[in-house]
Amino acid sequence: MNRFALKSLLVIALVMASSSVAQAAGTDATQMDPGVLAQRGKGIVTQDMFAARADKIPADIRSATLRDRTRLKTVLNTLLLNEQLAAAAREAGFDKGKIVRDRMKLAADAELGNAWLQHYVEMQPPADYEELAREYYELHKDSMMSQPRIDVSHILISSKKHSEEEAKALADKVGTELKANPAAFDDYVVKYSEDPSAVSNKGQFKNVKKGDMVKAFEAVAYKLKPGDISAPVKTEYGFHIIRLDKYIAPRQLTFDEVRQQLIEQERKKHRDRISREYLSTLASLEVNMTKEALQSMVERVFGKDYTAPQAGSGDSE
Repeated sequence: MNRFALKSLLVIALVMASSSVAQAAGTDATQMDPGVLAQRGKGIVTQDMFAARADKIPADIRSATLRDRTRLKTVLNTLLLNEQLAAAAREAGFDKGKIVRDRMKLAADAELGNAWLQHYVEMQPPADYEELAREYYELHKDSMMSQPRIDVSHILISSKKHSEEEAKALADKVGTELKANPAAFDDYVVKYSEDPSAVSNKGQFKNVKKGDMVKAFEAVAYKLKPGDISAPVKTEYGFHIIRLDKYIAPRQLTFDEVRQQLIEQERKKHRDRISREYLSTLASLEVNMTKEALQSMVERVFGKDYTAPQAGSGDSE
């Protein structure tokens, strides 16, 4: 991550989080050391510490994460809590114990190793990702289909404006009348629908895919045939009377429509392949370890009874 990009992200983070961080820290932000990003109790997070944490976020989601107020707050609060715990541990002298120091070294080595692996992968020559994406598309284009979509209209009788019993009774009444006179649906949207968006969209939602609607609504809408009107469907918003206006069948996607997605896929595959090959090379080196050293370590950690031969077990390697 280059320094310019990192500084830009920090500016975004600081602008978005300044008020909430000052509140969380219980500190006047105007009196804080300019190098300190946030403080809570004895836990201090500096800007450099935040930059280091930001650098661990995958590059493809880093900007979105730091622009999202909720995610940003979670990152900062986690850092503050870790620093508060660490400050309490140091104050108690807990960091002086041998086991704790060894655990700290293991954590530091793991962090260094992960950072080095990331750096190693980034330093390798890139592949022609667009060409790889085109090759992948040609081999798999028959399976690259758009999701089915629908145009749908609805009338909402709100359970927030009525009791549930009243809303259901009104929805049943409207549904019965529409069953006898389906052509009145659009007029009934104007007359009865309590969806705030009905004023602008007349109850119509076009080109929607699965996942765009609440599940109960979606489950019924996708079972209808064009022109069908459903019985009242209950959701968290109230009771919906749904009409399917159009079913849009899946179609084969063009390369341009999936180009960026496939390029990112091939970039990730390339990076993963480099990482696997490098790790495999390191893991293939000979391990030098004696049986005596292994047994000594096991006895030290688990006790001598752990390695004592069991009757009839033999002495296996």
